[in-house]
Amino acid sequence: AYVFTHQRTHAELISVVAADENKCFGVTFGTPVENSNGAPHVLEHSVLCGSRKYPIKEPFVELMKSSQQTFLNAMTFPDRTVYPVASCNLQDFYNLIDVYLDAVLHPRAATDPMVHAQEGWHYSTTDGKDELDFKGVVFNEMKGVYSSHEAFHHYQTREALFPNTAHRFDSGGHPLEIPDLTFEYLQQFYRKHYHPANGRFWFYGDDPVDKRLEVVNDFLVDFQEGQRTEIIDAQPL
Repeated sequence: AYVFTHQRTHAELISVVAADENKCFGVTFGTPVENSNGAPHVLEHSVLCGSRKYPIKEPFVELMKSSQQTFLNAMTFPDRTVYPVASCNLQDFYNLIDVYLDAVLHPRAATDPMVHAQEGWHYSTTDGKDELDFKGVVFNEMKGVYSSHEAFHHYQTREALFPNTAHRFDSGGHPLEIPDLTFEYLQQFYRKHYHPANGRFWFYGDDPVDKRLEVVNDFLVDFQEGQRTEIIDAQPL
């Protein structure tokens, strides 16, 4: 295994060579939160809703239908957001990387408030009534999560254990706080945390190492030096 640092942006790339045809790639961004409005979770959904190079509504859905991928997903954790892909076909693998890197580094969501409304939250009427209600992909998902007693107690326990750190908040978003998330806040969160310097890129498998560096560098040339932002203080005892 090797760890490379990009000279201009200071982004890190972890390269693991293995005799495994199931080639894997991912990028992880540190995304600690300061509230429970669900910004990292909404971004996780939103960046996969079109990008500079792929200006269609849902490239992720198209990949699920046409790619030979063996894994394709994105996950929000309490302090980081992860975008992994995998494929046994080399050209398909490079296609997946191209779509994902363009998605996280040049998303339509960074400039289009309609993506935030669709994936985060928006006002809606129910059954033609005048009364307004909240809707949205992440909002509806987290309503379902918080309908579980186990999930509710999990978040309450974490808040009690880590009262002085970012882990006391719900990075997925609390249904009562998600409507506080504005498009401007989402833009600010994206600019702060989705710089390559705050990401870790990684490869695993039998694909050529030199090509790994070339593929990532082709995207990083658009960026200048940045800083990591994901450091979280330990909870005082």
